[in-house]
Amino acid sequence: MTPVTAVAGALGTLAEKYLAFRRSLGFEMDKPGFLVRRFAAYCDGAGIDHVTDQAVLDWVLLAQPIAPSYRWLRLNAARGFALYLHALDPGHQVPPPDLVPGRRDRPAPCIMTGEQVETLMETAGRLRPELHAATYQTLTGLVAATGMRTCEAVRADDSDIDPDEAAMTLHGKNRRDRRIPLHPTTLDALAGYQQLRGRLIPGYAGPSLLVNIKGGRLNASQVRSHFAHLVDKAGLGDLTPRPTLRALRHTFAVTTLTSWLNDDADTQACLPLLQAHMGHTKPRHTFYYLQAVPELLQAASDHMLRAAAREAGGPAASPPEKTP
Repeated sequence: MTPVTAVAGALGTLAEKYLAFRRSLGFEMDKPGFLVRRFAAYCDGAGIDHVTDQAVLDWVLLAQPIAPSYRWLRLNAARGFALYLHALDPGHQVPPPDLVPGRRDRPAPCIMTGEQVETLMETAGRLRPELHAATYQTLTGLVAATGMRTCEAVRADDSDIDPDEAAMTLHGKNRRDRRIPLHPTTLDALAGYQQLRGRLIPGYAGPSLLVNIKGGRLNASQVRSHFAHLVDKAGLGDLTPRPTLRALRHTFAVTTLTSWLNDDADTQACLPLLQAHMGHTKPRHTFYYLQAVPELLQAASDHMLRAAAREAGGPAASPPEKTP
């Protein structure tokens, strides 16, 4: 697909102003911006100087065949632009959110086992050159241990790690920063990576934590591509759903809640902590990760049985022993 940059028509010019305005508010507009520019270019090419419901509908359905989720993305991008235009000129129509059937259905996540994560780590350690191996082994372990987003791992600098407080500052979506705790083993792994990086890149002055073989900051798109090859190399490519870096984030959320249930913790009190840790602004965004996987369902069932036994005054089964 040909990259779309700034377009020259009337709506194209307004699209650039709209995207600049949204970015000034802290929104990341890479993917939506691509679609907004495509829509503006379509309108300018068709001689459309005012957005109408029909123009949006025609553009949304232009690409065939089209998945419902992508149709939702196209409509949402065009509708956001139309809202901006309508504020400037009421002659622009704002299409309804249900202009086309379909909604943004998120695919079921892949919940990975500990053995599968270990397989990925071991496979990453055998990559070459050595720095490439260390980077992807550290990246995989860091995302699995913290549940951070891929973009947050890519943006991380050495200065974001606070060994004294066993914490790390993450630079999240839409310029929202947060601090998360780090386990001592994670701190040790990061320190080991930094030492290896310094040996392989003499005089490295930063600031990036994770680097490519040339010592530059990782690119999120290239990271996802390399991780896909890593999954295949580890023999996990045939799993359905397919493992991704986002799957490690899903897995972190599910295993965290499962651990709380097994410990008979107050999950209602703990869920806001998980929400803050994941960097979510709304509870429903956290609930998406808590998919009904067998281990989670079993932990919830056992937790409720123990709670019922305590209320009845009878002996409650002990929580399951933790595996080392």
